[in-house]
Amino acid sequence: MPLMMIEPASSELPPEATLVVEHGSVTAIPVKCGQLMTITDLQGGQPVQLHAYTDASTGEFLSAHHTRVFSNSYRLNQGMRMVTNRRRPLMVLGKDSCGKHDLLMPGSTGTSLVEAGFQDETGSREAFRAAVAAAGLSPVKFPDPINLFLDVEIDTSGTITPRDLSHPAGTSVVCRVVIDCTLFVGACASDLPIAQSRGPVEVKIRNQL
Repeated sequence: MPLMMIEPASSELPPEATLVVEHGSVTAIPVKCGQLMTITDLQGGQPVQLHAYTDASTGEFLSAHHTRVFSNSYRLNQGMRMVTNRRRPLMVLGKDSCGKHDLLMPGSTGTSLVEAGFQDETGSREAFRAAVAAAGLSPVKFPDPINLFLDVEIDTSGTITPRDLSHPAGTSVVCRVVIDCTLFVGACASDLPIAQSRGPVEVKIRNQL
């Protein structure tokens, strides 16, 4: 499926880069409109949290809630636009070798992980806040993530059932960036009762209009 067509960038795009997000951490990645971002689970079975604030204002951010409403789906699927709290497309999901991405569940915390029986794990919300502070940003709101590679089901009674992470090593997605922003990519544990790895995640940023 082709990625969203956009206007050529008015300024030179930043250099291409490859980063590795270690398990239990969140990494800030500045990206510009027109770039492609590939997120790869190197070992498989690792959930990935995705956040973003636009360069124009930290008051506008990637919103799982608004993406659900905008797309009328609790799952992120190929071709869907990931929108901000102002319902503006920030990224679009292109190539996807997983097909299971969640728009419902909040980020884990240190407390919720301990209560779920996980030891020595960093909560995604604490890691996200630390990464935002390190990036020099001071947002008013810390929104819930879009959860890549995380699969949940909702039955007819409304019960949410998490599924074990069974995707293999090398599973990836490719997203087209539509608004200049700072992305925050996390490889933190989920507090859901699912089997998951403690592997790193690789992020490649490419310049390709």
